[in-house]
This record gives sequence, C-alpha cells and structure tokens, in this order.
Amino acid sequence: CDSSIVADPDALPVEARRKKGAPAIYKVTDVYGRPGADLGVENLRGSGTIAGETAKAYRDVVTLTVVVGRSVGIGAYLVRLGHRTIQRRANSPIILTGYLALNKLLGQAVYNSNDQLGGPSIMFPNGVSHLVAGDHLDAVAKCLKWLSYVPAKRGAPLPVTTPADPVDRLVDWRPSPNTPYDPRHLLAGSSLKDAPPQNIVNGVKDIAASSSSPENNAFVPGFFDRDSLTETLAGWAKTVVVGRARLGGIPVGFIVTENRTAEAQHPADPADPSSSETFTNQAGQVWFPDSAHKTAQAIADFDAEDLPLFIFANWRGFSGGQRDMFDEILKFGAQIVDRLVEFKKPVFVYIPPLAELRGGAWVVVDPTINSNVMEMYA
Repeated sequence: CDSSIVADPDALPVEARRKKGAPAIYKVTDVYGRPGADLGVENLRGSGTIAGETAKAYRDVVTLTVVVGRSVGIGAYLVRLGHRTIQRRANSPIILTGYLALNKLLGQAVYNSNDQLGGPSIMFPNGVSHLVAGDHLDAVAKCLKWLSYVPAKRGAPLPVTTPADPVDRLVDWRPSPNTPYDPRHLLAGSSLKDAPPQNIVNGVKDIAASSSSPENNAFVPGFFDRDSLTETLAGWAKTVVVGRARLGGIPVGFIVTENRTAEAQHPADPADPSSSETFTNQAGQVWFPDSAHKTAQAIADFDAEDLPLFIFANWRGFSGGQRDMFDEILKFGAQIVDRLVEFKKPVFVYIPPLAELRGGAWVVVDPTINSNVMEMYA
C-alpha cells in the first residue's frame, strides 16, 4: 500500500507471520485512504461486487447485454457474466486490454485495432456474442425481439401470441433419404423450390413435381410457426443449431443437429509469428467439444428464460479422438446432463424423420435424466 495516501502507516492493521529463515508475510485486512480519495483498490472491490451481482442476476432474471461501444476489463467480464450478448458490428470491441497497451508490452506494433482483439470476428465465432447487429437501431430491434419470447418476470405465464398459421396444421417439410439438408428448413419451413419434392406430403407433392409451376415459391411449413424462428450463437460450433421459436404461438427454445459438414475457424495470433489461420472440418451428426459446450450453454439459457425446450436429436455420438479428448469433450458432454437435470420446464426430445440417435448421444438426452419434465418422441 502506498504510504503517501495513509495518514498513519503504522496504524495499518496487518497480521504478520514469520517462518524461520523466511521473509515476513503480511495479510492486509483493511485499506485506509483519504476521505473521498479515488483508490484503485476500492474501484477493484467495487468491480468485484458488480461481477458477483451480475453472476447472481443471471440465475434470477433474464440478463441481456447490448454492446454498442467499447467494453474493457471488468466491462468485458460483465458482458460474459450476463451470457446473452448482442454486439454491434463495428467499433464495439469486448476486450481485456487495449491494443496500444498490448503493443507497448510486446515492444512492437502487433495489433492494429481493438476490433482485432474483441470485435465480432472474434466474439461471434467463439460464442461470447449471440447476435451481431449492424447499428444501434438493429441492436435494439434484436433485443426487443429476444425479449418477446421471455415472460415478463420469472414464473410468469409465457407471452403467447396468435400464430400466423393454424395450430392444427400439418408439418409438410420432410428430409430426403441419404441427402444432407439445412435443419433450419425442418424447423422454419422453406419455399417449395427449396424443399425435397419426393418427400413433401399432404397434397403439395404434385405442385413440387413441376419446377416451372407458378406456385413453386409457395411456402412449405416446417415444425414451428412461420417467421417465428430466431437463431442465436450461429457463428460458434456450427454442428449444432440453437435458438428460439414459437409453436402455436407459444415461445420455446430449440436445439437441432446440423447433419452437414461444418467448418471451424482458428485465427492466427499476430503476436505469434509462427501461428497461422487454420480450418477444421467437423462432420455432421457428431458432438464436438465446442458443440457440446454450445448445447449445454443453450440449455442453461433456456432454463433461465423459463422456456420449454425441443431437442431435435440426430446424433451418431461424440467425437472421442485424442484432440477432442484433450479439448474436454468429456467435460462438456457431461455438462449437457448437468443442465438437463436442473431444467424446470418441459423438455421434448424428438427424433425427426430419417434421423438416428446412438450410444452416448442417446444417453445424455434420455428422459430418465429428468423424468419429471422430459419425454422422448419419434
């Protein structure tokens, strides 16, 4: 402690402990300063208090951070502690240390901007930012849409709306055998030209047979209400798709398997000249460390938002190679079970048409994990 800001340095309450032959070790129990002085330690303690309260708030209420400016140090930690984040695309970095300070530490001009350290190109692919907005207005619009799925307060009724399509409608969109497809079409539907003609049912198959038909752009409904789906965390762990939607006007959370091969990006670090940007292909229908982590995180978010959960299960298992074991696939896979055990709202595990669920992938979503709220359908 700097004695220049202490009225009587000898009055500092400390506990001294000395071992034979070792220097004295002091435990500081209080910090004294001039009244009204802006002490760095006091600021740090205040920041710690804010961090603790934000972490508690995530469990008690719906926390959502809209980042439209620079978030530095404890500000960056608060963004993550609130979990749900909407980040503006430009000039809104989430960083621990500014690029100028890092350049000074490294002794050379390595970084060019704060966006290079914590902009959307970093925070969206790593799962810190859930959504990216073009400007302030877009960020607020995304925030309001997110809140439209959430009850007014914990334990309150869900905000049910009147659906645009009939509640008793049929789900016409079907996948084709042995053909990868966009799982978002299964959930949200698609235009007729984007639907597999041989698998469209309930009277629209004949229209799909003619690609020149004027009705070829007609809408083929998927599982959820039309235009109700909002995907989040789309830049991170792309072998799993998560978000919120409505079914019969009721807001729900969803987790669905990506059955196509996805690409994971690992950027080079300018501070390490030997590093280079790498891309890793990740097979569809497989849980990798990042996608298992994403699944567990999404379940926790839906639970805190009091949303029912639909899991569209189409997994062959977990990736258990040496690198994935090192990257903690076991830890994140176990977290899926942890989150489901704690889940309080209904959970519907649905195996879609032409899907499969094997081995360990079945185990972590089996209804016996939390039989009070979980059911499985196929």
